[in-house]
Amino acid sequence: MDNHRAAWWCWLRHLPSEERADLFHIDRHFDTLSSNLALWLQHLPAQMRGVSLVDYLNFRGTINGFPCEIIRWDNYLSLFLEHEKNHLGQLYFATHGDGDEPNVPEGSYRNVLPWDIPKNFDFWLTEGRNWIVNIDLDYFFCDMEDGECRRLLGPEYVEDLCLTIKKHLATGLIKVLTICLTPDEHGYSGGWASAESLCAEFCHHLGLDFKLP
Repeated sequence: MDNHRAAWWCWLRHLPSEERADLFHIDRHFDTLSSNLALWLQHLPAQMRGVSLVDYLNFRGTINGFPCEIIRWDNYLSLFLEHEKNHLGQLYFATHGDGDEPNVPEGSYRNVLPWDIPKNFDFWLTEGRNWIVNIDLDYFFCDMEDGECRRLLGPEYVEDLCLTIKKHLATGLIKVLTICLTPDEHGYSGGWASAESLCAEFCHHLGLDFKLP
């Protein structure tokens, strides 16, 4: 299972109902594909809270003549933003600019550059109260001229980011943290070995005892 595909389901288990949710999305991609948004939404219930993980992953439909999964790695966030549009607070996107821009009104989200995070991340989090921090490890890699995908942001950057996340998981400002490895071969995080290594780095700094089977 693509664990970013299940992110929305995870968030709803931790977010207070009927309160605004703040989002800090750190990912190479926006994950807000919107090409068939209205059609996808027709295949989802009006209330997503309480949906089982099995049912969530098995929402399927026929879109433009093709049977497909409704919630995917590239549209789970656009679906969340539309479905929960009446309960959205602050929206921050730290990306490489890949993919469709977020399906929210112009000016209602902030684009964040990599060098802005170390200085401002803690302050931004203190300005909200129900944070989703959604991280794809592909954000920390880039494509090289020779076609290889290599680490872009180093250990000190990751440690600083993690210490702020750990702090605000403890304060309760961060309600839920989701991390995706994106370990596709020859892909956005350099394959399984580099993705697992960076995941272990995150878990060490966050104090999480997590290992893939």
